[in-house]
Amino acid sequence: MPVIHTSRLRIAKHEGSHRTAHFECFPEPIHFGIHSGIRQFYQNKYGRELPGPEYPATLDHGVAG
Repeated sequence: MPVIHTSRLRIAKHEGSHRTAHFECFPEPIHFGIHSGIRQFYQNKYGRELPGPEYPATLDHGVAG
């Protein structure tokens, strides 16, 4: 099968788990991170507070798609 599309993107890491994905042909970045129950799970697992703002997790974006 021939390739019909190649995604071109850049991912930037920010404070804590916050990341932004910059996709070619889209003017605004997409924000990723962790939130609520996911944040609490990892804070308990590692025994420390996790810095950074709350954003949808990558799984949230996948489910929404």
